[in-house]
Amino acid sequence: MKEFNYILSGFGHAAGKYEVTNRMLEEAAENDMLDGFNPELIKHSKNYQAYLKEHPDVTPFEYFVGYKMGFQKRHHVTPWPPIKQNQDVAENSLDLLVEAVQKTLDNANLDAEDIDGWIVSTVSPQEQAPGIAATLKCYFTKEDNITPAMTLTSGCAGFNIALRRSLDYFRSRPDVNNILIANTETMSHFLNRKRDFVYHATFGDAAAAAIISRVPKKDKHEGVGAILNHHDLRMIDFVGVDKDWNLYMDGGAVKRRAVPNLISSSKEVLKRDGWKLDDIDLVVPHQTGNAILHTVADELGLSKEKMYQEAQKEYGNVSGTTIPIALSLLQEQGRLKPGMKLLCPTAGVGGEYGAWSYVVPESMKAAGNKVKKPHSRLKNKKLLILFADNALGVLLAEKLIETEVEVEFHVNNDNEYKNKLEELTNRSENSNLIHYQITSSGEAIQFLEKMEKHEWDYVMNIGLASETIYGFTDLAEATGNIQEAFDRLSRGLLPKVRQTMVAVGHPLENAPLIEPTPIASVANGWHGLAGSMAGEAISKGVRTVWFIPAVYRELTHYMSKKGRIAAMKGMHQEALWEDIDQLAERLIRSLYLLKVAHTNDRYEGPMILRTDACAFRK
Repeated sequence: MKEFNYILSGFGHAAGKYEVTNRMLEEAAENDMLDGFNPELIKHSKNYQAYLKEHPDVTPFEYFVGYKMGFQKRHHVTPWPPIKQNQDVAENSLDLLVEAVQKTLDNANLDAEDIDGWIVSTVSPQEQAPGIAATLKCYFTKEDNITPAMTLTSGCAGFNIALRRSLDYFRSRPDVNNILIANTETMSHFLNRKRDFVYHATFGDAAAAAIISRVPKKDKHEGVGAILNHHDLRMIDFVGVDKDWNLYMDGGAVKRRAVPNLISSSKEVLKRDGWKLDDIDLVVPHQTGNAILHTVADELGLSKEKMYQEAQKEYGNVSGTTIPIALSLLQEQGRLKPGMKLLCPTAGVGGEYGAWSYVVPESMKAAGNKVKKPHSRLKNKKLLILFADNALGVLLAEKLIETEVEVEFHVNNDNEYKNKLEELTNRSENSNLIHYQITSSGEAIQFLEKMEKHEWDYVMNIGLASETIYGFTDLAEATGNIQEAFDRLSRGLLPKVRQTMVAVGHPLENAPLIEPTPIASVANGWHGLAGSMAGEAISKGVRTVWFIPAVYRELTHYMSKKGRIAAMKGMHQEALWEDIDQLAERLIRSLYLLKVAHTNDRYEGPMILRTDACAFRK
């Protein structure tokens, strides 16, 4: 019987963008925003006085939180302090998860379609249902992908449990090669009503993922070894989150149970593998803080240099995310050397605890690993981009000619962007330029007649991006003609599209204007038509996406200052966005994915209304 190893072939992590330092928390404690810290008690302690001799500038707070507790900083999805109204519009656990998973796929050089199962654990989901694992898949796979997705509601031991479930699935399905396992948490969501400094010093927001791959076993064991999960009912009431999303924790009780659980599970795994403690190169534990981990090291007789704790220093305790984020950091730092033996114990919320062992393989290569091409699911598809003679069109072209999609770029004007598109398409066997002026309904009809025998999998109209750059001499009259042209094109092209129609709207659609501008009128009118056509489109299996972009500096040359401010207010932006390259990326992904990172969706009937996710969300 063929034997296999189960290796971790890729890692990735992401964290909240707001860094919360010890100094910030110290200032909060000094200003009575946090309770429970008494600097006078620390100042007069012998241990602190001894520490000061080698570290004369360390304050009592930094000594206690940074040295005694072991936390240097943490990352939140909102500025500190965590406030519910900010969290309601900020990044959430799903957003962090999507970023971490994309990094993991890139690290493993795998396409999402190579993943045979998806297991995600979280106790801070962005919604109650569907499970976060099911929603995650929508950002990465084709809509007909039927690989299973499992969501676990487990905290500190979530990654251990997901790892066990993945091995069980491998052994029940001989055709499975790669499973993605991940944890994601926004622990700051549980701190809105907390004033105790310990809570704020301990917890952060982050996501991390790994891909576990089945590879043929050659001459030795590598990868995952013994793995176990246990449950200690005596911990059930000492740490958790209540029905109102408030974290509660009895630190002393947690330590009394966590320390023996970490020790016993570690010893059991070593026994199952036939290893001694001295065989271990590195212990990568759940990052609970020094009070627990240093006690475990002392009682095991383990050198603290072998206890990896850099993840907690940078990210705090992020529940079940701490072990995978630690592994991701180690791999990023180049410290996972072939043959290294790792021990990964955990204990925490709900009394779940356990451990697993790992031998770093000679190669990280996953089963079926291949060179991943960008937007591989566009291979052999046909795409038409209308009104591509603008900065956005050129960026789309630069990305698309790297793929194997057959793309036609329609240009409306003779300008520098049309010249750049010619240069790009001349270098590509799969793309060409259609130069045809469309500024009225009559010209749109002539264009459709010219394209009578053409069909496409996707059509994207970025005409309003062209409008924002060039404008017209008589804006009001010209925009009326353009709206009629857009309407005629949309209706005429619908029968020729097989999968997706994407129309780029305009940020002025949402602007708080007393009287709509001509551009806003065009966008809103065309938006309404697209919505009414979406029912007909979906009946023939075609998705309709109306994409309202953020306000990008490069697309606002014609706008007045007043117009820019109004558009930014409508999009809930605090500043102009600079990276139009990311808009191009999101538009391409909108062609073939149900959901796209850094966008917000809502349904207007069968039409998807997609907007750039700006500084604040609606």
